[in-house]
Amino acid sequence: MAAKYREIAYKLELELRQMRSDGRTRLPAEAELCSMFSCSRQTVRAALDDLAQRGLIVKRKGSGSYLAGSITDRSSTVVLIIEDEDEYTNPSFISRLRQMLKDRKYELICRSTGGLISGEAEILSELQQEPPAAVIIEPVNNVIPNPNISLICGLHSKGIPVIYLRTSYPEPREAPMIGEDNKEGPAILVRHLKERGHTNIAGIFRCDDSRGLMRYQGFYEALGDANLPFDEQGVLMISSSDRKRIMRGDNSLLTRFINDNLRGKTAVICQNDEIAFRLIQVLNNNGKRVPGDVAVVSFDDSYYASSAGITSLGHSSRNMSSIVSDQVTAAIEHKRIPAVCIEWRLNVRNSG
Repeated sequence: MAAKYREIAYKLELELRQMRSDGRTRLPAEAELCSMFSCSRQTVRAALDDLAQRGLIVKRKGSGSYLAGSITDRSSTVVLIIEDEDEYTNPSFISRLRQMLKDRKYELICRSTGGLISGEAEILSELQQEPPAAVIIEPVNNVIPNPNISLICGLHSKGIPVIYLRTSYPEPREAPMIGEDNKEGPAILVRHLKERGHTNIAGIFRCDDSRGLMRYQGFYEALGDANLPFDEQGVLMISSSDRKRIMRGDNSLLTRFINDNLRGKTAVICQNDEIAFRLIQVLNNNGKRVPGDVAVVSFDDSYYASSAGITSLGHSSRNMSSIVSDQVTAAIEHKRIPAVCIEWRLNVRNSG
């Protein structure tokens, strides 16, 4: 019987994946499985016990066997793993998402990684012991190999939906991502600046985040499409630690950028509103007018942009919250969900 039940357990494990895709949660009854595999009830029960011990199914006495994490056996908690829940664009997004999930009877818990792989690992390890209904993950750093992918795949193998936010890791492949088109975004800004008469454009982008790298790629490709020159000396690539230093008031990096990288340039596309806001301050301190001498545009359309009059590319935070809420709910109910690319919206203000 040993070889037979293992064979059946393997075939059923493959079937579980299809069930998740189809939105089915209940396995066929034992009698039906006996007929399907031409075996005894004892062999079927041994195969089901094997799947239950590995956390793939849940057996309900008198009811049958179900996918682990299905509607019949799931937590009501959704965990959002994010670099910093207090980062400037996150509080309003999280507040709206929490309310939307609450309306659907789910509780949202936020866990901050601090931008550290070790912080992410600690959270994911805890979730292995107490799996939630779903996990939303903003990757710490997806441009280098990450040892935490095995922990994420471990949750996925238990039937816990994994949804990536803004960027994604390469595994699990079935996990959808909710984000923006980070190559089209810079193209929109380049076209806007060209219409304003700017032909020499600089840029500041993140180098340790795929969004930053895609925005950098979109930037130089858009310059080429617009028949504008690309000057690598006019680009500053910053890391997460650089960003934190800038936001703490260390102006040395931006001062060097103005003195060394910005020569001959009349406009700058910034990674985000935080950087744009600080850059404008440093430009003003160096006697340069915005937008008279240098136009500054950016991404996120946050309160930095609205309060300082920065032309910024963003999207409705309410729209983002609504999309994430819909995707999480669908994933929990084992419905097939695609990746979502949220459209950009350009808000033109005084900076360029």
